[in-house]
Amino acid sequence: MAKSISKSFKKHLSEYLSDYFEPDVFFVIGVSGGPDSMALLYLFHQLNVDALVVHVNYGKRGKQSDQDQELVEQMAFSWGFECCSVQLDPKEAKGKNFQDWARQQRYQFFGDLKNDIKADAIVTAHHQDDQIETILQKIFRGSSPAAWQGMEIWDGKLFRPLLPFSKEQILDLCKSEAVPYRIDKSNETSDFARNFIRNEFSKKMDDLFPGWKKNILDLPEQGETFEASIHMIVDQVAENNTIELKKFSKLPEVLKPAVLKTFLDQSGLKGEYSKGKLKELAEIESLQTGKSLRIGNIHLTRDRDHIHLHPEKETAEFLKTIDRDKAQKGLKLNGSYIELKSEPYPLPALRLDASKLDWPLQVRSWSSGDELNPLGMNGTQKISDHLTNRKIPTTSREKTLVLCGSDGTIYAIIYPSLSANGEHGAISEAAKCESTTKTFLTINFT
Repeated sequence: MAKSISKSFKKHLSEYLSDYFEPDVFFVIGVSGGPDSMALLYLFHQLNVDALVVHVNYGKRGKQSDQDQELVEQMAFSWGFECCSVQLDPKEAKGKNFQDWARQQRYQFFGDLKNDIKADAIVTAHHQDDQIETILQKIFRGSSPAAWQGMEIWDGKLFRPLLPFSKEQILDLCKSEAVPYRIDKSNETSDFARNFIRNEFSKKMDDLFPGWKKNILDLPEQGETFEASIHMIVDQVAENNTIELKKFSKLPEVLKPAVLKTFLDQSGLKGEYSKGKLKELAEIESLQTGKSLRIGNIHLTRDRDHIHLHPEKETAEFLKTIDRDKAQKGLKLNGSYIELKSEPYPLPALRLDASKLDWPLQVRSWSSGDELNPLGMNGTQKISDHLTNRKIPTTSREKTLVLCGSDGTIYAIIYPSLSANGEHGAISEAAKCESTTKTFLTINFT
C-alpha cells in the first residue's frame, strides 16, 4: 500500500514535469515545513528535480516559527537542496488581514528571487482541498461561473503538481515515507475564511452531503463551458474593440453583463473595474452618438450603431515640422504624402496655395479648442463640430491631424482615411487655391 501511494505521486509529478517543462528545468519551491510542502520537497528529492528551497518565517508564532525554519533548512540540506530563508516582522501587518499580507509578502519574495536567479517557475504545494476552498470562496463572494475554474496545475507562473491529491493522501504519503513535518497550530483556529471552511464548514458538509467535494471539483468544467459560450457570443457581437449595437441589443438581458465583462477583459481591462462600474456600463445602449462612459483612461464611446473602446484622447501631440525643402522633396506622414507641386493632384487630394502659408508648417493631432475657417464658409468652425458634421467615426477622429502655420493658423484637417463622402480632409479659406496659384501643397493618401 505504501509503495503504491508513493508510486502514484511520483508518476503524476514525472508526467507534469515532462508535459510542461524542459529536462534541465530549475525551480523556486516554497516550503513552509507543513506536511504538504514537505511531501512535495521529498518528491522533488526522489525524482532529482533541481530547485532552490525558499522558506518564509513570519515570526507570528515565536519559537515555533523558528523551529519550522530549522526543519526546512535541515531537510533541504539533507536532501541536497540549497535553501534560502527570510524572516519578516509580523508588526508590519498591524491593522491588515494577516493572511493577505503574508501571502502578498511571500509571493513578492518568490517572484523577485525567481527573476534574480532566472528560475523557470515557482512551485507551491496547493492540493485538492485547497482547490475546493478556493472555488467555495469565489462562489461565496459572488464570482461568475467563469471564475469557478479555480487553480491550474501550471498557469505560466505557478506550478502546483499536488492539485490532484487530497490532504488525506498527502498525509498518507508522509506517514508511509516517514517524511517529517510540523503542524501550524494557528491553522486550527477559524479566525480566517479558509480556516473556517477547513475546520468547520467542510466537516459539517461531510456529514450532511457525502460526496459534496466531488461535486465542487466538477464545477470548473461547468465554468469552462460557460466561459467558452460567452466568448463565442462576444466574437459574434464585437470585433477590434468595437461592439455592434444591433447585435448586442438582441441578446437576452441576462447575458449582456457577462458579454460586456468578457469584452472588457479581452481588451486588457481585467481587474480595472468594479461590479458597480459594470452595472453602469450596461447603459451603453442608451448613450447618444458621441457620448462616452469611462473606465480609468479608457472610454466606451457611441458612434451611431457601434460602441468603440479607445484610450482617452490626450492633449495635442506635436508630430512634424515641415519646411519648404522637405515639402519640395515630398514626405510621408501617418499614411499621407505631402509634397509641393507645380500642378495640383486630382481630387480627393487636398490642395493648398503654398504662397499663402506661413512657413515652416507644423502637423499635429487636433485638440478640443482648435478652429478652422472652412473653405466657402464665413467665420470659423470648431474641429470637433466639423468632424461630427462630416460623420467621421469616433475612432478616426482620434487619429485626425491638423496642418498649421508657424503662427498657429490651421490651414487643413487631414482625415486618417477617406470619409463617407470620399473626402481626404478639409482646407481653410485662408489657404484656398486661386486661378493664379503657381505652387500647390498637395496632401494625398500614400
